[in-house]
Amino acid sequence: MVLNINKFIFLFLFFTIFLYSGGKIEKPSEEEEIKDTIVVHGMVLHGQVMNIGPKRLSFKLLYSEGINHIAYKDITSIHTKYNYHISFKRMDIEGRVVGIEDNKYLKVVEEGGDQRTIKIADIDNFVMSVRDDDSLENIIRNTFPYTKGNISLGFELQSGNSDKREIDVRLNLRHKQAEHEIKLYVDYEYDTTQTEDTPKSVNKDELVGILSYRNYFKNNQFYFTTLAADYDRPRHIQNRYIPSAGYGYKFVFDDNNWLEPAIGLGYATTSYVFDSSDPERNYPDNDFAVAALNLTGKYQFDDIAYINTLIIDGFIYYYPSLENMDEDWIFRSNLTFTVPLFDFLSIKFAYDLTNDSNPDPSVGNNKTTTKLLFGFDF
Repeated sequence: MVLNINKFIFLFLFFTIFLYSGGKIEKPSEEEEIKDTIVVHGMVLHGQVMNIGPKRLSFKLLYSEGINHIAYKDITSIHTKYNYHISFKRMDIEGRVVGIEDNKYLKVVEEGGDQRTIKIADIDNFVMSVRDDDSLENIIRNTFPYTKGNISLGFELQSGNSDKREIDVRLNLRHKQAEHEIKLYVDYEYDTTQTEDTPKSVNKDELVGILSYRNYFKNNQFYFTTLAADYDRPRHIQNRYIPSAGYGYKFVFDDNNWLEPAIGLGYATTSYVFDSSDPERNYPDNDFAVAALNLTGKYQFDDIAYINTLIIDGFIYYYPSLENMDEDWIFRSNLTFTVPLFDFLSIKFAYDLTNDSNPDPSVGNNKTTTKLLFGFDF
């Protein structure tokens, strides 16, 4: 595990104090707090609209920490006093939501008084305007309305009879605009150990990067192109590249619950580390055509005791050789459990499984990694 429990508790307390520092905050009056209003089955609710999803509106009730996800068919009226930055069909506007129509359209009044009707399914991003929230995180969200992501950090520092330095950095980016979606996944690990009697040794030095583009040409159907690249020096992999392309479909079960299987063709090329001290461990490059079998997904649990929200997401990328899948293959998978603490901070428990046809018997084909990370969302 990348981060032991003592360091975790220390950092958690540090960030909690940091995020809540700033002196005494006076509670605003009820009139100041009541900003957004919706009517659900005749019941008037006050609070704040947190998100506009494809099927549901996320609403935070006044004097409540939880978030309610309400189907549009249950909403008869909506009126916001907050101004929102709404991105849709390559357009960006700011204004107040003043109504809902046919459970599919929002009526928005812009700053100049013009009214616009927006199809809910076309909304790519919905965030509070900087005019009503000038915090750093909200400025970032308004500056990059189509881009969301997180960066996660884990590390271990050990001193004593042996000195150990381990760091793990993971980056997830998603840029979605209309039918176009670009995703970037990067994971880097580095680990060294040194004792009084032995020189510094590198236990981990590996990088995985996956860049993908999806074009949702019809409903939830999409074409994709992906470039996967990695190196793993302790496993003798100097460089590896896997470009691929194909077709996929997104099964949407809820606003935050979906599954995306995809299938295509690609080409894998691998070069291995040259070891002048041991010529027998020098292997020729390995290039072969592959089938691209991909699966990504996400499921979110809400209203869980103590932690409120749990997000499970992951991916599987399997590239078997078209010529001989029993001799040459590449497999990458990840499963991550995320517990959001604040808007910008979360804790992640990640499990990675790597399996490929490595030619070195001493290295083997299989490797698993378990990590505990701090995530900073934006």
